[in-house]
Parts: sequence; C-alpha cells; structure tokens
Amino acid sequence: MTSTIEQAKSMQADLVAMRRHLHAHPELNFAEFNTSKFAAEKLTALGFSVQQMGGQTGLVADFGSGSKTIAIRCDMDGLPISELNRTAFTSQNPGAMHACGHDAHLACTIAAATILCQQPLPGKLRIIIQPGDDADGKPGASTMIEAGALEGVTALLSLHVDATLPTGKVGIVTGATLPSVQKFEVTINRNGELASDTDSALTVAKIVCELYKAPSLLKSSGSAPDQVSISVQSMHSGYNQSVEQEGIENHNCAQICGTLKTYSGDAQKQMQEQIEKIAKSFDGDAVVDFAKCIEQNVSSAAVTSVLNEAAIDLIGSANVLSIKRKSWNYQFTLLTEKVPGAMIYLGAEISSSRRIHQTPTFDIDENCLPIGTAILAEAARRLF
Repeated sequence: MTSTIEQAKSMQADLVAMRRHLHAHPELNFAEFNTSKFAAEKLTALGFSVQQMGGQTGLVADFGSGSKTIAIRCDMDGLPISELNRTAFTSQNPGAMHACGHDAHLACTIAAATILCQQPLPGKLRIIIQPGDDADGKPGASTMIEAGALEGVTALLSLHVDATLPTGKVGIVTGATLPSVQKFEVTINRNGELASDTDSALTVAKIVCELYKAPSLLKSSGSAPDQVSISVQSMHSGYNQSVEQEGIENHNCAQICGTLKTYSGDAQKQMQEQIEKIAKSFDGDAVVDFAKCIEQNVSSAAVTSVLNEAAIDLIGSANVLSIKRKSWNYQFTLLTEKVPGAMIYLGAEISSSRRIHQTPTFDIDENCLPIGTAILAEAARRLF
C-alpha cells in the first residue's frame, strides 16, 4: 500500500509531462487521432495488447489473462473552447482546450497501468480509452459499449478531476451510480368517452411529446439537477379490452406505459408530479399509476467499497469525502448500467485560485496526479 503511493509520487515528473503534452494538443469529439496514438504507443510499450475499438479513436488495451477482468476507463476529448491561460503548455490547437481535465484523466490512467503491469496479476487488466460523442451526439460511452469494450469486464474504475475540491482530498460517490427505475402508466378518459380514435391517438401523441420534454425542462429550470430520463414502451388509443374486463362501461380510453429513471428521491418526486401534471393538462380525470421503484445501485456497492477503502488507506479518512453524484459522470453511469463500477472525484483545486470546469481559464493543481494514480492502481489491485 505504501509502495503504491510512493511509486505514484516517484512518477510525478512523468505524470506532469504527459498531462502537459496532452493539454497542449487537445482534440475534439470523435477526432482524437493524435491523442489516441499517444496512448496506444504508451500502452504498447508497457506490454499491453492494444486494439482500436469505438469509432476511429477509441482504444481497448489488455494486459495479462484470466477469468477476472478489472478495467480502468478514461475519456480523452477536449472541448470547443479557446484557452485564455498563458502557460508553457497552453493549447496549441485554436478553438480547442482541455477545459474539463480529460488530459489529467489519461495521464493518471496510463500511470496506474504502468504500476499495475509491473506486478503479477491474477487476471486481466483492461484499459478503456473513450472518445467523445460522435457527430450525431451519441455518447462516447455508448460507442464503446456497442463496440464490445465491456465484454468480460468484472469491475470498472474511473476518475474525474474536481477543480472545486482541495488538492489532497478525493470524493467517492457512495450513493446511486445507477438510476432507480420506476414503471408508470397514464390512463386518459378512463371513465369517459373519447370523441374518436383519431382524437385518442392525437392526445396520446401530444402527451408522449410532453413527457419526453419534461426532464430537460425541469433541468433547465434548476428544479431537478440530477440526470433524469423518461422513456415510453407502449401506447394504446381507442378500444381497451382490459378496461372492459374490469367492468367499466365506457372503455374507449387511451393508455401510455413508460419508465422513469432518476438518481435521487427529490428528482423522482418532482418527475412524478410533472408526469401527473402533464396527464391532467389533457384530461382532468387522468389517472397515473406508478409501480414499485427498483433500486439498481447494489451491483456497484462492492466496487465502491473497495475504492473507498483503498483511498482511505492511502491518504487517510479525513481526506476521503462521501459526495453526491455529479453530472460529470453521466457517461460513466452509462457504463455502470452494464457492469459494476465506481468513480473517484480527484481534488485538483489550485490554492487561492479556484478554476471552473468548462471555461477558458480552467486549470488544475498537478500535485493531484500521483494521488489519482495511486488510488486507481491500489483499488484495481484489490479488486483482483
């Protein structure tokens, strides 16, 4: 354990060099060609078997063999922002900048891989390097999932720098990293009579449109900051045999069956209220039934526990915080819907000069890099 943190600290110069090289040469969504080449060369030199997977830039690199596969994932894309910092490693690519820390993520991931491949592993270590969103807006995480990057993965680790958290501290999301799932059913004109099948179908279509808009409207208003989503699985308009069987005379009604995904009780309550509000705006007597909520965070609990304990043992319990999920790990959440995983929020605040993510002056305290490296490596070792 001591050797892990000492190893990481001894790599500080290399970590800074990697991070600054990447920072000076940011590349945008789905076009991270030189970044991908840089990572592939580093991992190949360490003895990893590297293959392109996910667009033209995504990478999957494997080291070792065995039935258990522990993966470390990082992102690598920059943002379309012109950097205003004036440093020796300021972005050399006009209109592009590492304004959210993905350069640090890749440096820490490669360094953790360097530590891990120097010791015997009772299984396979996988490094997943994820591209940004494609031209149609598909998340990079979805691209990697479809390409098969998670096949055979037992557990998944990742980190994200947090320039609002003091350097030397880390945050672990100990709450839900997967959404709670709740089925719902909207019934319109259950005890009345819709004018016609055409009116019924039109009403259903309008309600569905409003349901799909609801999460973004709440988020833009600041009412529901957590990631929420609504999907509709089935719609019915007109004659309903099941309603007739319940003994209701006027069974010409409309029904919509959907799924609500939320990450907190507050967001769930707000969305339930919004769904009911939408339904009743079309029919004052509309009925919305919510099924029992299914909590999904259990599968990642064991991985989170290992990550949390590794962090505490390496840097002390006073420096390991339990924090709420942030929007930054939305892409990681897509991955943990498939395999158990956990994420570190790595404190990277520049003392007396806090920088804001996704702005032209974003920067980090590079003293955080060995900490992130060590925790990733130690947690992966323990997961084996």
